[in-house]
Amino acid sequence: MRDHIRALPIIICTLLLSSSVYAQKEGWKQDQTKDGKVKVYYNFLEKKDPSGKKYNVLEYEARTSGKVSLESCLTVLKDDSRHKQFMEDTEYTERIRDLSADEWLSYYRLKKRWPMPVTDVVTRYKLELEPDNKRFILTGYPAPDMHPDQGVKRMQENYSRYTITDLGNGETEVIMYSKSIPVVSIPKMLLATWIPDGPAKMVNGIIQLAQELE
Repeated sequence: MRDHIRALPIIICTLLLSSSVYAQKEGWKQDQTKDGKVKVYYNFLEKKDPSGKKYNVLEYEARTSGKVSLESCLTVLKDDSRHKQFMEDTEYTERIRDLSADEWLSYYRLKKRWPMPVTDVVTRYKLELEPDNKRFILTGYPAPDMHPDQGVKRMQENYSRYTITDLGNGETEVIMYSKSIPVVSIPKMLLATWIPDGPAKMVNGIIQLAQELE
């Protein structure tokens, strides 16, 4: 498996995912689950589309750790069919095609949930493994034009990054970063109700699915 992953240094991503970096960023806040096992850093942004319409954007990072192997977490994240099991409101996922040994294109269809209509997302993933095989980073980039229209509204901007680190002694850290612009404007107060439990369910879901493989 590792032979198929291009080994590249990942200095920039490591710096971006440091909790101290988020603590220093203006506007970023920190929360955690009641048990304290998942920490969530988040920020609200405002974006405008070409017509000038404003959208509230939630940018966040969730981090936790568990007794599971790095290899099992990697297996879960490379299996697109499993993504709907930890991604909230996702009813269908598939890998469209491989682009190289460590890049591929994925498709997601999201359920209708007020105020969001049925939406789809096309993501281009890039997998990087550090030379010591103790950490991998899976980065998702928006690729709305790389798959035909499916008759529903398509998200144009969505970014994600999963950083999985072997902490030793059978413990693995899972960090998930996300920023996307929804197809409709969602009130900031409604977005805020999703913190911290929404992101926490996803990182915990990755660990739980990985544990089922062991």
